[in-house]
Amino acid sequence: MFTEAMQNLLPSNRIKVLLIDPHPIVLFGLSVILEEEDSLEIVDALHSVDRIKDVLKLKKPDIVLIDPHSPGFDGLNQVKQVQTALGGEVKIVVYTATVNQSETCDLIRMGVKGILLKEMPVSLIPQCLKKVHAGGEWLDRRSMRMAFEQILKRESAHKMISAHLSSREISLAALIAKGYSSKLAARELQITEGSVRVYLNRIYSKLHISSRLQLALLFKEKGLS
Repeated sequence: MFTEAMQNLLPSNRIKVLLIDPHPIVLFGLSVILEEEDSLEIVDALHSVDRIKDVLKLKKPDIVLIDPHSPGFDGLNQVKQVQTALGGEVKIVVYTATVNQSETCDLIRMGVKGILLKEMPVSLIPQCLKKVHAGGEWLDRRSMRMAFEQILKRESAHKMISAHLSSREISLAALIAKGYSSKLAARELQITEGSVRVYLNRIYSKLHISSRLQLALLFKEKGLS
C-alpha cells in the first residue's frame, strides 16, 4: 500500500503530446488511439496554431503532432510558427495526408523529427512518437529518398546559379521567381525600383533568358522555388 501510494505521488513519465489538426474527427481519432498507450498523454488538441504559445507554456508537451495543411494556410508557415513558439525545446512530428518532394525536403531542413502519412497503419503513430521522444527520427524510405533527391537537385542548382550571379542578384531573382513585383522586391531588398530593373537585365543576360516567366520557370525546374 505504501509503495503504491508513493508511486502515485511521483511525477508521470509519460510522453506529453500536443495535437494540431484542422479536422475535429481526426483530433478525436488520434486522441482515442494515443490514449490507449500507457506511455502517452494527450495534453491538448488544437484546430490551429492560434493558441500555441499559451498551450506550450501551460501544458509543456514533449512532442507536437501537427498536420500543417490547414485550409487557406501555408503548411510550412504553420510549422515555422510552432518552431518559433517552441524555441527548439519540443520535437515536431508531421502527420498529414500528403507531402510532396519539396515539402519533405523543407521539413527535414527545418528540423522536423518525423513525417507520418495518414495512409499508414495507425499502429505506427505511437511507435513513431516513442522513437522521436527517445532521440530518433521517423521518416519512411520514400520520404527520405524524395528529400535527398531534392536536396541534391537544389545544391546543384545553387552552385549553377551562384557561378553566374552575385548574392544580391540571387536574392532578387528568388523574389521575382516567387512573383514579387519590382516595387515589392525593391522594398524587400531596400533598393530602388531603378536598381531592380538594372539587376534584372543583368540576371536575364547572365542566365540567357528574357522574362520574369522564364526566370520563374527556371527556378521551379531547378527546385529553387
